[in-house]
Amino acid sequence: MWRLVLGDLIESLRIWVGAALVAAVAAVVGAVVVGDIQTALAVGGTAGLALYGISGTVILFTAVSTVVVLGSITNLAVTLHQRSYALWQLVGLVPGQVRTVVQVQIALMALLGGAAGSVIAVPLLKPLFAFCFADVPQLRGLTPVYSPAAAMSVIAYVLLTVLVGGARGARRAGRTPAIQALRDPELPSRGMSATRWITCSALVLVLSSIVIGLPGTDPDKAATSLMLIGPLSAAFLSALSPVFMARLLRAWTAVVPASLSSWWHLARQAAVHRATQSAAVINPLVLAMSLAGGLYASQGTASSGGTLSAGGVVLLLGGPVLLSLTGATVTLFMAGRQRNHEVALLLVSGGTSTTVVAAAVAEAVIYAVTATVLAVPTVIATGLIGAWALRVPPSFGLGAVAVVAVTGLVLVLCSEVLSAHLALRRNVIRALATE
Repeated sequence: MWRLVLGDLIESLRIWVGAALVAAVAAVVGAVVVGDIQTALAVGGTAGLALYGISGTVILFTAVSTVVVLGSITNLAVTLHQRSYALWQLVGLVPGQVRTVVQVQIALMALLGGAAGSVIAVPLLKPLFAFCFADVPQLRGLTPVYSPAAAMSVIAYVLLTVLVGGARGARRAGRTPAIQALRDPELPSRGMSATRWITCSALVLVLSSIVIGLPGTDPDKAATSLMLIGPLSAAFLSALSPVFMARLLRAWTAVVPASLSSWWHLARQAAVHRATQSAAVINPLVLAMSLAGGLYASQGTASSGGTLSAGGVVLLLGGPVLLSLTGATVTLFMAGRQRNHEVALLLVSGGTSTTVVAAAVAEAVIYAVTATVLAVPTVIATGLIGAWALRVPPSFGLGAVAVVAVTGLVLVLCSEVLSAHLALRRNVIRALATE
């Protein structure tokens, strides 16, 4: 069993390294949150209370981004292995054994990434505290506390999140008929599971309770509640994405007809066909934009002339946004084997390297634009709801959305083009050969 686990990890190193990298970033973000809490316990007094208040908001943002991104990445890693799992069943492994191997692989990835992130966070905490609290007199000069026990709790949190997020994929790996998995390069979407419907319902209830409780609330408290509307709405869209993602991609990308641009047509078909993988790129981008835009929309609407300091923005959003952008970028890196096959097919059918790169650029644009289309309504809703509840003019954080959208586009574009160049360097015959 262990030989199979380790052998497959080495064989599919690109996929598992990508997943472990996201787990490491999640651990770094979690370490900052745990460091805040442990420092508040050690300091006590007014400074401790202030840290507790800040930590509550950061915990909510971090929890949402961690669940969305790690769950998406873990399921993607399992989906990309469907062919391997089918081969294992054909050589004699029963579904229960396949499921066990998948769970062990997921756990190893989470442990390695979580441990690496916990260690990396140690030298980062002190300069991060100094920068984030430079404008807060009672917190300026604090020395962060981050014990080995806190590091272990971060690793355990990452492990638990990854195992829960990958549970459905592990069960699916064991249940999928071997012949079907061998026939289809990407299994069709299984639609909405019961867990997704329950998650959507719970998020609707939470959002409804936040909106209902806003009228008559003190503006400072209302700002904190308003900040949650964007990320919770993004989490709702992520959970509901199997219902609408393929349709949305197919609908808006049709504005450019195939007769006008062959490379746009190729990118469009690839994004729609791989709707599950497309969602794994788009959902983290939506979350990052909703976090940034929602923060500025809520503060601008509820705070009279107040401005956000750079340190405050980094503390509240730096980790969750970094995790979201990393998840979106790494997703494309992990799916390199499929891109190699697609590029080889395109080349043997008469395509050129220019067409391959142009299609990669178009695909990155499709991802970024789709994410923006989904994120902007959540940010506008934050401003409108705040204006309705507090009877003040609305403010929209669309500038922050634009900054994150451009940053996400650049990162996704670099990942897409790099993957295309690597695929072009591979031998076409080997790329098309049956495993």
